[in-house]
Amino acid sequence: MNLFSKFSEANVKKMTNKKLYERLTRLNNEKCPDLKALTLIQAEIAQRDPAEYELGKIEAEVEKSHRHAVMETTDILYLEIKYNEDYLAKPESETDPYERKLRAAQLEMIQKELGRRTI
Repeated sequence: MNLFSKFSEANVKKMTNKKLYERLTRLNNEKCPDLKALTLIQAEIAQRDPAEYELGKIEAEVEKSHRHAVMETTDILYLEIKYNEDYLAKPESETDPYERKLRAAQLEMIQKELGRRTI
């Protein structure tokens, strides 16, 4: 094992679930991903609590969409609120549980952004 590897086992164990998801996504999007780092991160994810990892994943996705929401016009944000509310209004049996959690978190973030703008 390379002692100077960016993704050493010790570094990966210290990462939060959010950071693990971000790094995994970044590695998967690379043209020639480091397979050793990929397997190391995936092994660490497998050892973690799936519910906690899912929360970290949602947190990362919401943060990414927040960066875009800050740049959007107010009208677009109102449309996004409507879009998320329509999805959440569907019965739970017709929707994906992960997607519901993600949309609820995004809805909350967009409402905070709109509240920040109106004050």
